[in-house]
Parts: sequence; structure tokens; C-alpha cells
Amino acid sequence: MPRPKGSKNKPVLTIDERIAQVTAEIESLQEQIKEKKAELKQLNDEKAEEDQKRLMAAVLASGKTVDEIIEMISGSAQ
Repeated sequence: MPRPKGSKNKPVLTIDERIAQVTAEIESLQEQIKEKKAELKQLNDEKAEEDQKRLMAAVLASGKTVDEIIEMISGSAQ
């Protein structure tokens, strides 16, 4: 079988070496996914905290008690 153009100086990997290379790449990508999931969880937690602060600020600005607001929400949901 003829070699592809420019391949005469490239080392030829055995099938076991190629399998090991792909396995290592998969493991690396899995680690990156794990890190990104942790980052996403942290960002979602920060967003929930910000939303909670905004909600509490709106409650305070409304002049109503928390119980009154809960009643309004509960009453409109039914």
C-alpha cells in the first residue's frame, strides 16, 4: 500500500500505541467535562443566590410582608 504524501518521516504507530493514544485522549476529555460540570454547578449556584437577593430586594421595596407576598403568589397560582 502506498504511503500518503509527506509521511515518510513520520513514525508509524502500532495499533496498541494508537489505542493507548485514543484512550488517553478520551480520559483527558472526560476530565475536562468533569471540570466544566463543576464550573457550571458553581455558576448556577451563584445565579440562584443573585436571584434570591433580587427577590428579597423586591419584597422589601414592595412594602408588603413576606406572608402577604406568599399569599398573593399562592392565590394567583390557583
